[in-house]
Amino acid sequence: MSAITEKQILEWKEELKTHKERKEQAVAVVEQETKFISMIEGGIQFGEMLLKKNESEVQQSDKEDSVKSTKPAPSN
Repeated sequence: MSAITEKQILEWKEELKTHKERKEQAVAVVEQETKFISMIEGGIQFGEMLLKKNESEVQQSDKEDSVKSTKPAPSN
């Protein structure tokens, strides 16, 4: 009976070791994917801000062109 119990304990220890290693690998994957997600989100935010900046510059340029074209030319 004691030999069976000892054998079972050894099996459980091996299984525990295997699951702890798998958990460590999973934690590493989660950390890596979290970094990738943050990098991608940062890129998206950068792109969106760049688009908004370009849009506002175009609108500002259009307004300036519109104001210049509506002003009468100076007469001599």
